[in-house]
Amino acid sequence: MYKKIFMDQCGYQPEMKKYVTFCATEPVTFSVLKSDGSPVLESVAERRIENEAAQEVNYIGDFSQVCEAGKYYIKAVGLGESDIFEIGENVYLDAFQKAVHFFYLQRCGCELTPERAGIFAHKACHTTKAVVYGTKETVEVSGGWHDAGDYGRYIVPAAMTVAQLLFAWEANPSLTKQYGDETGELPTYLSEIKYELDWMLKMQRADGAVYHKVSAYRFCGFIMPEEETDELVLSPVSVTATADFAAAMAMAVRFFAPFDAAYAQTLENAAKRAYEAIKTMEQPGGFHNPPEIVTGEYDDACDVDERYWAAAELYKAFGEKQYREDFEALAQEKIHHGYGWRDMGSYGNRAYLSTTFEINEELCKRIKESMLALADERFAIVENDGYGTALRKSEYAWGSNLDTANHGLHLCDAYRLTGEQKYLEAARQQIHYLLGRNPMGRCYLTGCGTEPILRPHHRPSGFLGTAMPGMLSGGPCDWLADEVVKEIFTKDTPPAKALADMTGSYSTNEVTIYWNSAFVQLLCETLQQ
Repeated sequence: MYKKIFMDQCGYQPEMKKYVTFCATEPVTFSVLKSDGSPVLESVAERRIENEAAQEVNYIGDFSQVCEAGKYYIKAVGLGESDIFEIGENVYLDAFQKAVHFFYLQRCGCELTPERAGIFAHKACHTTKAVVYGTKETVEVSGGWHDAGDYGRYIVPAAMTVAQLLFAWEANPSLTKQYGDETGELPTYLSEIKYELDWMLKMQRADGAVYHKVSAYRFCGFIMPEEETDELVLSPVSVTATADFAAAMAMAVRFFAPFDAAYAQTLENAAKRAYEAIKTMEQPGGFHNPPEIVTGEYDDACDVDERYWAAAELYKAFGEKQYREDFEALAQEKIHHGYGWRDMGSYGNRAYLSTTFEINEELCKRIKESMLALADERFAIVENDGYGTALRKSEYAWGSNLDTANHGLHLCDAYRLTGEQKYLEAARQQIHYLLGRNPMGRCYLTGCGTEPILRPHHRPSGFLGTAMPGMLSGGPCDWLADEVVKEIFTKDTPPAKALADMTGSYSTNEVTIYWNSAFVQLLCETLQQ
């Protein structure tokens, strides 16, 4: 039987707005009941939305007045009963812990112990030196996190991931400090980020430029990571990788300086060397895979937004005039936005607006106005969507769940700038969508909720036959981009329902470190502390 009642399967904090979506053709009389069957609220969902993305009619119910901690379910006339969900202050702690622990489970180059990794434990992998493409030179670049369902490691998404995890630490230390139980001087959460930074440092050449990625020449089958023993190759340096590296290193300085001044100095030196390198780097059309390499490309024809972020982040970190001048010159031409790996302007905006050094107040005003205009555009979409997502019908593309989370971050930006609660609640609706209030009725985070994704496109999960917990699925994609979805979907499939929970569907059901980091950041920025 198909679900007709949709809400956040992980639950709600008491003071949150709480909406339920009904798939129905007329107003819905519904009740909210405690798990023991005792009713606490009776209401009618009268707000009707013609949902083009899902090709259905939705009615929206509001049960925000139910705030008492406990377990509940919703019952609707003619539509049955919902899954059990919980209201409480810590309802997202399990999802947070699993989503962060995913990064440890993605570690490359070291042994994962059964104590911390369970059935996903494995021996050290990818420890051989990598050959520099087109040469006989080899470089030791072990470490870091496997990027996605494959075993490649890529600088561009790595920098984005590091930045988002650091934003999460900054936004909600009371939550992030709950990750791990080590007693060392460096908190476990930051220690995990350092594991990625240490690998990134190895990817920088002596001249400051940064190799775009390290991987085998082609994707392997569904095997455990230590079983991929093909030759590793370093793809050529790129502007986007070098600029993103510079930004992430500069950003990390302020987080690690209180714990390890020497390490922070290493990060600073690396950031400045990378920034100097991009001054003389030109790469028309952006990075492209060499002919023999077919692993993830992370191509990007425009590197202006990466330079924009780097200049802003280095100015915030070090206050040197050249960085301010570079950022302001780029911003005067265009104010960039984006929290994805291809469009990264929002990272630059946040850095510039939050620096303690002198800034151009008129430019600051323009940036804020542009950020609010973007948020208002997304807010309007949220208000008119049956599931509260900020996605348009045309935006169910590869990694739509990343876009959902990142649109939530733009709404969080507006909340910080204005203090208006409507933006925060709209951002929270993106969390609710990802955790079950969506047309598929699935919790897109593995191992969480009542009906989570079970068969992600992820090599260890596929090999072991069970989903690694805490991974955010890519989400519906109406491109029909892999053989699995081509067999089961057509061009008439509703965009919001074009997801196949099948291991072979890499276009709808893969996972990545930067989809997880977006989820973690959004969670930390929207939860009550």
